[in-house]
Amino acid sequence: MPRPPCISIPFKKTAELDWVRPLRQYIARTYQEDPDAYASDCQLLQRMRQDMRGANADETGRDLIFRYYSHLEALEPRFRINEQGVKVSFL
Repeated sequence: MPRPPCISIPFKKTAELDWVRPLRQYIARTYQEDPDAYASDCQLLQRMRQDMRGANADETGRDLIFRYYSHLEALEPRFRINEQGVKVSFL
């Protein structure tokens, strides 16, 4: 089946971002739990971001971006991403 024509939109560039330290601090401060218990989950989110940053303009790249975005959506209700919550700058 032929693919319909698409408009090419250039990717935005994103800077390096550390999810691990702010999430660990938030978990310890807000939930009074040992952040080491969530180390692998924090590392997974960090690895997904790194994978998304290097995504190509193809279906695999699209899937990496969607996967990272879906995890951010799931994170949002549990972890406030602001100055009072998880302090992460997306600039």
